[in-house]
Amino acid sequence: MIQVFSQRKNKPSRYQFMKPSELGYDSDEYLSFDPIEFAISKDGIDWRSEFDNPELKDAYCYKAPDVQPANPVDNLQKVALMDGSRLLSTSYGTRELKMEMIFIGMDEGDAMLAYDALQRFLISRDPYWICFANWPQRMYYVRAKLAAPTFTSEKSWTCEVTFTDLIGLSRSVGTTQEPVLGFGNNLEVQPRYSFNSNSFTLVNTSDVLIDPERRGHPFKMTLQGSSSGKMKVTNTTTSTSIYKESGFNGSFVLDGVEPSCNGKNCSIDTDCGIITLQIGENHFQVDNFNGTITFDYPEWWLS
Repeated sequence: MIQVFSQRKNKPSRYQFMKPSELGYDSDEYLSFDPIEFAISKDGIDWRSEFDNPELKDAYCYKAPDVQPANPVDNLQKVALMDGSRLLSTSYGTRELKMEMIFIGMDEGDAMLAYDALQRFLISRDPYWICFANWPQRMYYVRAKLAAPTFTSEKSWTCEVTFTDLIGLSRSVGTTQEPVLGFGNNLEVQPRYSFNSNSFTLVNTSDVLIDPERRGHPFKMTLQGSSSGKMKVTNTTTSTSIYKESGFNGSFVLDGVEPSCNGKNCSIDTDCGIITLQIGENHFQVDNFNGTITFDYPEWWLS
Protein backbone atom coordinates (compact mmCIF):
# COMPACT_ATOMS: atom_id res chain seq x y z
CA MET A 1 0.00 0.00 0.00
CA ILE A 2 1.45 3.37 -1.03
CA GLN A 3 1.77 5.69 1.97
CA VAL A 4 1.20 9.26 0.78
CA PHE A 5 0.51 11.28 3.92
CA SER A 6 2.10 11.62 7.34
CA GLN A 7 1.57 8.89 9.91
CA ARG A 8 1.77 11.36 12.81
CA LYS A 9 -0.78 10.79 15.55
CA ASN A 10 -0.97 14.50 16.43
CA LYS A 11 -1.63 16.14 13.08
CA PRO A 12 -2.59 19.83 13.26
CA SER A 13 -6.35 20.30 13.34
CA ARG A 14 -9.13 22.75 14.07
CA TYR A 15 -9.64 23.78 17.71
CA GLN A 16 -11.74 21.24 19.56
CA PHE A 17 -13.79 21.52 22.73
CA MET A 18 -11.70 20.35 25.66
CA LYS A 19 -12.17 19.80 29.33
CA PRO A 20 -11.16 22.71 31.61
CA SER A 21 -8.22 20.62 32.80
CA GLU A 22 -7.01 20.27 29.22
CA LEU A 23 -6.99 23.97 28.34
CA GLY A 24 -3.53 25.06 27.37
CA TYR A 25 -2.32 21.52 26.84
CA ASP A 26 -0.76 21.20 23.38
CA SER A 27 -2.75 24.29 22.45
CA ASP A 28 -0.37 25.08 19.58
CA GLU A 29 -1.70 22.03 17.76
CA TYR A 30 -5.19 23.50 17.45
CA LEU A 31 -6.15 26.05 14.81
CA SER A 32 -9.21 28.06 13.81
CA PHE A 33 -9.44 26.05 10.56
CA ASP A 34 -8.72 22.54 9.35
CA PRO A 35 -5.38 22.61 7.52
CA ILE A 36 -5.22 20.55 4.33
CA GLU A 37 -2.23 18.25 4.24
CA PHE A 38 -0.28 17.95 0.99
CA ALA A 39 2.60 15.71 -0.04
CA ILE A 40 5.01 15.61 -2.98
CA SER A 41 6.84 12.81 -4.77
CA LYS A 42 9.31 12.49 -7.65
CA ASP A 43 8.07 9.06 -8.72
CA GLY A 44 4.54 8.80 -7.28
CA ILE A 45 5.69 6.04 -4.89
CA ASP A 46 7.89 7.63 -2.21
CA TRP A 47 6.16 10.66 -0.71
CA ARG A 48 7.15 13.57 1.58
CA SER A 49 4.40 15.23 3.57
CA GLU A 50 4.44 18.87 4.58
CA PHE A 51 3.38 17.76 8.08
CA ASP A 52 6.63 15.77 8.44
CA ASN A 53 8.85 18.76 7.70
CA PRO A 54 9.78 20.44 11.03
CA GLU A 55 10.84 23.62 9.21
CA LEU A 56 7.22 24.08 8.06
CA LYS A 57 5.71 23.96 11.54
CA ASP A 58 2.93 26.58 11.74
CA ALA A 59 2.80 26.93 7.91
CA TYR A 60 -0.46 25.42 6.65
CA CYS A 61 -2.55 25.12 3.53
CA TYR A 62 -5.98 26.54 4.29
CA LYS A 63 -7.34 26.37 0.72
CA ALA A 64 -6.45 23.55 -1.68
CA PRO A 65 -7.12 23.74 -5.44
CA ASP A 66 -10.78 23.55 -6.40
CA VAL A 67 -12.18 20.97 -8.82
CA GLN A 68 -10.37 21.80 -12.02
CA PRO A 69 -11.78 22.18 -15.55
CA ALA A 70 -10.02 20.20 -18.27
CA ASN A 71 -8.42 22.28 -21.03
CA PRO A 72 -8.88 20.50 -24.39
CA VAL A 73 -6.65 21.80 -27.17
CA ASP A 74 -7.74 21.09 -30.76
CA ASN A 75 -5.42 20.56 -33.71
CA LEU A 76 -7.34 21.91 -36.73
CA GLN A 77 -6.73 21.92 -40.46
CA LYS A 78 -8.24 24.18 -43.10
CA VAL A 79 -9.17 22.15 -46.19
CA ALA A 80 -9.43 24.00 -49.51
CA LEU A 81 -12.78 25.85 -49.75
CA MET A 82 -14.60 23.77 -47.15
CA ASP A 83 -16.36 25.81 -44.50
CA GLY A 84 -14.77 25.70 -41.08
CA SER A 85 -11.88 23.41 -40.25
CA ARG A 86 -11.26 19.70 -39.91
CA LEU A 87 -10.50 18.34 -36.45
CA LEU A 88 -7.27 16.33 -36.66
CA SER A 89 -6.72 15.57 -32.98
CA THR A 90 -7.43 16.78 -29.47
CA SER A 91 -5.16 16.73 -26.44
CA TYR A 92 -5.42 18.21 -22.96
CA GLY A 93 -3.32 21.31 -22.34
CA THR A 94 -1.64 22.52 -19.17
CA ARG A 95 -3.65 24.32 -16.50
CA GLU A 96 -3.07 26.16 -13.24
CA LEU A 97 -3.86 24.90 -9.73
CA LYS A 98 -3.82 27.42 -6.87
CA MET A 99 -3.19 26.78 -3.18
CA GLU A 100 -3.36 29.27 -0.31
CA MET A 101 -0.87 29.07 2.58
CA ILE A 102 -0.85 30.81 5.95
CA PHE A 103 1.80 31.13 8.66
CA ILE A 104 1.61 32.49 12.20
CA GLY A 105 4.89 32.27 14.10
CA MET A 106 6.82 33.80 16.98
CA ASP A 107 8.48 36.83 15.39
CA GLU A 108 9.63 38.38 12.12
CA GLY A 109 12.68 36.14 11.80
CA ASP A 110 10.53 33.06 12.31
CA ALA A 111 8.15 34.22 9.57
CA MET A 112 10.99 34.82 7.11
CA LEU A 113 12.53 31.42 7.77
CA ALA A 114 9.17 29.69 7.31
CA TYR A 115 8.68 31.25 3.86
CA ASP A 116 12.21 30.24 2.92
CA ALA A 117 11.47 26.66 4.04
CA LEU A 118 8.26 26.60 1.99
CA GLN A 119 10.25 27.58 -1.09
CA ARG A 120 12.79 24.82 -0.48
CA PHE A 121 9.98 22.29 -0.11
CA LEU A 122 8.03 23.26 -3.25
CA ILE A 123 10.37 24.91 -5.74
CA SER A 124 12.25 22.59 -8.09
CA ARG A 125 13.73 22.73 -11.56
CA ASP A 126 12.12 19.36 -12.23
CA PRO A 127 8.40 18.57 -12.06
CA TYR A 128 6.98 16.29 -9.38
CA TRP A 129 3.69 14.76 -8.27
CA ILE A 130 1.56 16.48 -5.64
CA CYS A 131 -1.41 15.09 -3.71
CA PHE A 132 -3.87 16.91 -1.42
CA ALA A 133 -5.58 15.24 1.53
CA ASN A 134 -9.04 16.55 0.59
CA TRP A 135 -8.86 14.42 -2.62
CA PRO A 136 -6.32 11.81 -1.55
CA GLN A 137 -6.56 9.30 -4.40
CA ARG A 138 -5.57 11.77 -7.13
CA MET A 139 -2.23 13.34 -7.92
CA TYR A 140 -1.03 16.01 -10.36
CA TYR A 141 2.29 16.40 -12.20
CA VAL A 142 3.35 19.97 -11.49
CA ARG A 143 5.89 22.71 -11.13
CA ALA A 144 5.32 25.37 -8.47
CA LYS A 145 5.63 29.14 -8.35
CA LEU A 146 5.24 31.05 -5.09
CA ALA A 147 3.90 34.58 -4.87
CA ALA A 148 5.63 36.99 -2.53
CA PRO A 149 4.29 36.67 1.03
CA THR A 150 1.66 39.14 2.19
CA PHE A 151 2.58 40.01 5.78
CA THR A 152 -0.47 40.51 7.98
CA SER A 153 1.79 41.30 10.94
CA GLU A 154 5.49 41.08 11.63
CA LYS A 155 5.13 37.39 12.52
CA SER A 156 2.45 36.16 10.10
CA TRP A 157 1.86 35.99 6.37
CA THR A 158 -0.31 34.49 3.67
CA CYS A 159 0.94 33.27 0.30
CA GLU A 160 -0.60 31.99 -2.94
CA VAL A 161 1.12 29.04 -4.61
CA THR A 162 0.43 28.43 -8.30
CA PHE A 163 1.09 24.98 -9.70
CA THR A 164 1.32 24.38 -13.45
CA ASP A 165 -0.32 21.02 -14.10
CA LEU A 166 1.88 19.79 -16.95
CA ILE A 167 -0.30 16.85 -18.01
CA GLY A 168 -3.67 18.57 -17.66
CA LEU A 169 -5.27 15.49 -16.08
CA SER A 170 -5.22 13.96 -12.62
CA ARG A 171 -3.71 10.49 -12.21
CA SER A 172 -4.59 7.79 -9.74
CA VAL A 173 -2.29 7.31 -6.78
CA GLY A 174 -1.17 3.74 -7.39
CA THR A 175 -2.34 1.53 -10.22
CA THR A 176 -5.09 -1.02 -10.76
CA GLN A 177 -2.93 -3.59 -8.94
CA GLU A 178 -2.27 -1.28 -5.97
CA PRO A 179 -5.25 1.09 -5.89
CA VAL A 180 -5.94 3.97 -3.53
CA LEU A 181 -9.72 4.12 -3.47
CA GLY A 182 -11.76 7.28 -2.97
CA PHE A 183 -14.79 9.26 -4.06
CA GLY A 184 -15.10 10.49 -7.62
CA ASN A 185 -13.38 7.46 -9.18
CA ASN A 186 -16.37 6.40 -11.32
CA LEU A 187 -16.66 3.17 -9.34
CA GLU A 188 -20.04 1.52 -8.89
CA VAL A 189 -18.59 -1.84 -7.86
CA GLN A 190 -15.00 -2.92 -7.40
CA PRO A 191 -13.79 -3.77 -10.94
CA ARG A 192 -11.69 -6.83 -11.82
CA TYR A 193 -8.26 -6.58 -13.40
CA SER A 194 -7.27 -10.26 -13.40
CA PHE A 195 -8.97 -12.97 -15.48
CA ASN A 196 -8.68 -16.72 -16.05
CA SER A 197 -11.06 -17.11 -19.00
CA ASN A 198 -10.44 -16.50 -22.69
CA SER A 199 -13.38 -14.12 -23.01
CA PHE A 200 -13.93 -11.37 -20.46
CA THR A 201 -14.85 -7.70 -19.94
CA LEU A 202 -12.44 -5.19 -18.41
CA VAL A 203 -13.86 -1.86 -17.17
CA ASN A 204 -11.69 1.25 -17.60
CA THR A 205 -13.02 3.75 -15.06
CA SER A 206 -10.81 6.56 -16.39
CA ASP A 207 -12.26 9.64 -18.09
CA VAL A 208 -10.00 9.04 -21.10
CA LEU A 209 -8.97 6.24 -23.43
CA ILE A 210 -5.83 4.45 -22.20
CA ASP A 211 -3.39 4.65 -25.11
CA PRO A 212 0.24 3.63 -24.41
CA GLU A 213 1.39 4.28 -27.97
CA ARG A 214 0.03 7.72 -28.90
CA ARG A 215 -0.59 9.20 -25.43
CA GLY A 216 2.28 7.53 -23.56
CA HIS A 217 0.04 6.12 -20.83
CA PRO A 218 1.71 3.51 -18.60
CA PHE A 219 0.09 0.14 -19.29
CA LYS A 220 1.15 -3.43 -18.55
CA MET A 221 -0.64 -6.64 -19.55
CA THR A 222 0.81 -9.86 -18.13
CA LEU A 223 -0.12 -13.35 -19.32
CA GLN A 224 1.05 -16.02 -16.88
CA GLY A 225 0.58 -19.53 -18.25
CA SER A 226 1.25 -21.35 -21.50
CA SER A 227 0.52 -21.24 -25.21
CA SER A 228 1.16 -23.78 -27.99
CA GLY A 229 1.67 -20.92 -30.47
CA LYS A 230 -0.25 -18.40 -32.56
CA MET A 231 -1.52 -16.66 -29.43
CA LYS A 232 -3.61 -13.54 -29.90
CA VAL A 233 -5.12 -11.07 -27.43
CA THR A 234 -7.81 -8.80 -28.90
CA ASN A 235 -9.74 -5.92 -27.41
CA THR A 236 -12.76 -6.11 -29.68
CA THR A 237 -14.08 -2.81 -28.33
CA THR A 238 -11.09 -0.78 -29.60
CA SER A 239 -10.09 -3.20 -32.40
CA THR A 240 -6.54 -3.43 -31.05
CA SER A 241 -4.60 -6.65 -30.58
CA ILE A 242 -1.22 -8.32 -30.22
CA TYR A 243 -0.19 -11.62 -31.82
CA LYS A 244 2.66 -13.98 -30.81
CA GLU A 245 3.76 -16.65 -33.28
CA SER A 246 5.64 -19.25 -31.19
CA GLY A 247 4.50 -20.98 -28.03
CA PHE A 248 5.78 -20.41 -24.49
CA ASN A 249 5.47 -21.62 -20.93
CA GLY A 250 5.84 -18.91 -18.31
CA SER A 251 5.04 -15.23 -18.78
CA PHE A 252 4.35 -12.94 -21.70
CA VAL A 253 4.29 -9.20 -20.87
CA LEU A 254 3.21 -6.24 -22.97
CA ASP A 255 4.69 -3.22 -21.17
CA GLY A 256 3.44 -0.17 -23.04
CA VAL A 257 4.44 -1.11 -26.58
CA GLU A 258 7.30 -3.44 -25.61
CA PRO A 259 6.58 -7.21 -25.57
CA SER A 260 8.73 -9.68 -23.64
CA CYS A 261 8.57 -13.42 -22.97
CA ASN A 262 10.08 -14.83 -19.78
CA GLY A 263 12.01 -11.61 -19.27
CA LYS A 264 13.48 -11.34 -22.78
CA ASN A 265 12.35 -8.99 -25.55
CA CYS A 266 10.35 -10.87 -28.16
CA SER A 267 9.26 -8.14 -30.58
CA ILE A 268 10.54 -10.18 -33.53
CA ASP A 269 8.11 -12.98 -32.61
CA THR A 270 5.07 -10.67 -32.52
CA ASP A 271 3.20 -8.41 -34.92
CA CYS A 272 4.25 -5.40 -32.75
CA GLY A 273 0.61 -4.86 -31.87
CA ILE A 274 -0.72 -2.70 -29.05
CA ILE A 275 -3.68 -2.73 -26.68
CA THR A 276 -5.78 0.35 -25.89
CA LEU A 277 -8.68 0.65 -23.44
CA GLN A 278 -11.82 2.57 -24.24
CA ILE A 279 -13.69 4.45 -21.50
CA GLY A 280 -15.99 1.97 -19.76
CA GLU A 281 -16.38 -1.65 -20.83
CA ASN A 282 -13.73 -3.35 -22.96
CA HIS A 283 -14.49 -6.82 -24.34
CA PHE A 284 -11.51 -9.14 -24.76
CA GLN A 285 -11.00 -12.34 -26.72
CA VAL A 286 -7.88 -14.48 -26.13
CA ASP A 287 -6.88 -17.27 -28.52
CA ASN A 288 -4.51 -20.18 -27.84
CA PHE A 289 -3.59 -19.36 -24.26
CA ASN A 290 -4.24 -21.02 -20.89
CA GLY A 291 -3.57 -19.16 -17.68
CA THR A 292 -4.16 -15.80 -16.01
CA ILE A 293 -4.22 -12.36 -17.64
CA THR A 294 -3.56 -9.33 -15.42
CA PHE A 295 -3.83 -5.63 -16.27
CA ASP A 296 -1.80 -3.02 -14.39
CA TYR A 297 -2.15 0.69 -15.23
CA PRO A 298 -2.89 4.02 -13.56
CA GLU A 299 -6.23 5.69 -14.19
CA TRP A 300 -6.69 9.23 -15.45
CA TRP A 301 -9.45 11.76 -14.71
CA LEU A 302 -10.36 15.19 -16.05
CA SER A 303 -10.63 16.99 -12.68
